Amino acid sequence: MVVLALSTALVTPPSASAANNPKLSCYKKVVCQLEFGGFPGGTLSVDADALNGPNKIILLRVQTDTGQRCVTEFWAADPPRSWVCHNLPSGKIRVTTTEAYVNEYDFHVGARW
Repeated sequence: MVVLALSTALVTPPSASAANNPKLSCYKKVVCQLEFGGFPGGTLSVDADALNGPNKIILLRVQTDTGQRCVTEFWAADPPRSWVCHNLPSGKIRVTTTEAYVNEYDFHVGARW
């Protein structure tokens, strides 16, 4: 019983308030952009998942008011993925994918800090 409780505690992520955990789901859209303000600066974790489409590479960009800061790509058939962007300035953040074929997917993106 103790092992089960310890195991659950290790895999359960810490809870975050809704303000620190913006999310967006895009269903068959050409542009999917999660935009939010109030980021305090520093490290941002980005979560993404593409479902119900062909296995193509998806490019994900993190931008601030001062420009592009973090870029990554993943295969659509990959399991849900997370990336970390470091040294971001405070303020508004945009997490965007604009690949021409993103409209072939149900795309889910979120951010945590």
